[in-house]
Amino acid sequence: MPEGLEAKKLFLHFEAIMGKSVIWLNGQQLNNHYGGFLPAVIDITWFVNHDGYNVIAVRADNSDDPEYPPGKPQDMLDFCYFGGIYRDCWLIAHNKTYITDPNYAGIEAGGGLFISFDQVSEQKAGVLMHLHIKNELRQRFSGKAVFRLKTGDGQMVGQTVKRLGISPGKDRTVSGRIEVINPALWSPETPNLYSLEVLILDAHDSPVDGYMRRTGIRSIEFRGSDGLWLNGKPYPQPLIGANRHQDFALIGNALPNSIHWRDAKLRDAGLKVVRNAHYPQDPAFMDACDELGLFVIVNTPGWQFWNENPVFEERIYQNIRDMVRRDRNHPCVLMWEPVLNETWYPEHFARNTRDIVLAEYPFRYCYTVCDAEARGNEYFPVLYAHPRDGDTDRALMHTDPSKTYFTREWGDNVDDWNSHNSPSRVHRSWGESAMLTQAQHYAHPPYTYTSLHTLYQTGRQHVGGCLWHPFDHNRGYHPDPFYGGIMDAFRQPKTSYHLFRSQQNPAESGPVVYIAHEMTPFSPDDITVYSNCETVRLTIGATGQVLEQSRAEKPAGLPYPPLFSKVVTVLWMTKCWLWTISMKKFTCMPTESLTAKWLLPNINYLPAGLPDCCSGPITKTCRC
Repeated sequence: MPEGLEAKKLFLHFEAIMGKSVIWLNGQQLNNHYGGFLPAVIDITWFVNHDGYNVIAVRADNSDDPEYPPGKPQDMLDFCYFGGIYRDCWLIAHNKTYITDPNYAGIEAGGGLFISFDQVSEQKAGVLMHLHIKNELRQRFSGKAVFRLKTGDGQMVGQTVKRLGISPGKDRTVSGRIEVINPALWSPETPNLYSLEVLILDAHDSPVDGYMRRTGIRSIEFRGSDGLWLNGKPYPQPLIGANRHQDFALIGNALPNSIHWRDAKLRDAGLKVVRNAHYPQDPAFMDACDELGLFVIVNTPGWQFWNENPVFEERIYQNIRDMVRRDRNHPCVLMWEPVLNETWYPEHFARNTRDIVLAEYPFRYCYTVCDAEARGNEYFPVLYAHPRDGDTDRALMHTDPSKTYFTREWGDNVDDWNSHNSPSRVHRSWGESAMLTQAQHYAHPPYTYTSLHTLYQTGRQHVGGCLWHPFDHNRGYHPDPFYGGIMDAFRQPKTSYHLFRSQQNPAESGPVVYIAHEMTPFSPDDITVYSNCETVRLTIGATGQVLEQSRAEKPAGLPYPPLFSKVVTVLWMTKCWLWTISMKKFTCMPTESLTAKWLLPNINYLPAGLPDCCSGPITKTCRC
């Protein structure tokens, strides 16, 4: 042990251990934990050897077990558990008067720091703070709790101080409020974050505990048929997002925090919400969503499985409590999904899960969601459903004006659960034609199916939907991965990624241009261009042929439909350039130059009038 910890309060904090686990320190069993997606926190203060070595032993067992969620046998699962200690673990040292951990304290709507809001508007907002402190000294602690709210660049916004007096062995919760004038509100478009510093000072104003927590000020309201209101205003567009599994190629679930952060860069593709399918995910991913402006639907672990044994149900309820206590301070949380995914559970279970969330988060801007056709759906203000002109097999025919609707999963279309005969499931190695088919399926297929076009046509009551799935990922029941991602398991983009990227408003993303054509002998005769520009002009270098398309007005549905240009069949022997009339400049050179001159015997140089970076021999690779 490091020196200086002899008088400290010590905890081991495992962010997650897959399956059911047992933890020992120096031969002493300290903890049994069930479930692989939420923290295991252990008090090790009295079991540490400060004069020599300490041995921590963990048994991580991810074998099938129906008595804790998800519970379903893994050879029937559509995702992989993997195994082991796959998230960060920490040794945390406090003084004997300290701020508790909410997952260890086990207090309803308490423990640790709880941040909530009231009366949020562009003019002012109230930041409510609730702090739980425990005193394990042998004498009474007298001091104060200090809350300081600062902007991202360190400017003080407000401060409040609360006097503290805690008897030996007792604990106390103190609450404070800071009113912020003209707050910088959090939204996907402007993910403004504040820093809240909390300090526990003794009678001599010396710090004994404290930390900093980032937070974003925002209000979220689902107003039935009037849809989603964010920060007191109707949200102006459908929320388009995706579901996420946490595994990565070759390393399974054991992602470093940097890859969790990079996955949240789905925001670059214009996605604004992610559903944590089907379990709470790494705290680093939640932090990244706060920072990058990605709404999150937080899920209870579970998938297509119910066990009548009461211990299974009780462990689900504990998972719900733990996930709310862990994630309640994240501004990115859009709503909580406490029910089990695609599961035929009893009606009382749905009501109980809703009640637990509201008990754990007894403040404004807290919403729960479940399937529109599930038992107990009447207890939830937001319901999952397909829009009426979407998936014809599962579309909702009748809506309740008091409810708001959202599509939890859309896009995947497969003939059965073992084949890849599907317009949505495409491996990158299958080539451009297959990837174009996938992109068309997600954009606006010629058959009736939930797509981007469908979701952008819905009224305010249907607030959006999450694609299944942004990344290729491993499955439990099948040796092949799921291939429906807009990126592969290494996070390399497919053509459909550029489709999503091109649907962004240029005022937010800037101009987006992508020519989905590889110019090979096997490429389609049509060229597909994904762009959010008003006008595009395609020039064929070999012939000088000019093809131009403009958007006279935005149609209903897909904001920026793909542009299709018919060209000569010898296109693969030519060069392409794209000119955006509205920008009056070259935006990109989307294809690599052909280096075999014999393919273009009569052309040695690019046409005149191109930027300097595009001048020179045809063999030069150019990226304008």
